[in-house]
Amino acid sequence: FFGGEQMEALRYLGTASGRDEDKIAKSGLTLTHIDSVPCFEEASLVLLCRKLYVQTLEPEQFTDRAVADDFHDLYIAEIQKALVR
Repeated sequence: FFGGEQMEALRYLGTASGRDEDKIAKSGLTLTHIDSVPCFEEASLVLLCRKLYVQTLEPEQFTDRAVADDFHDLYIAEIQKALVR
């Protein structure tokens, strides 16, 4: 979780492709690792989770097709640590 001062960097990370450039370096955020898990030093809250389930969202499963235009994966996870700055 981030404060408002990182909104531009987060917007950039959400729209740029990591295949085309090193978007983390270009974002201006500082990558670090906690228990071997990558996260950002600027985060005010970091949740370290254990992945329990993953499923690719399918367009035909949406009851409202108007919201079904950008498909991702659905994850269910167990929070193992919450780190607050």
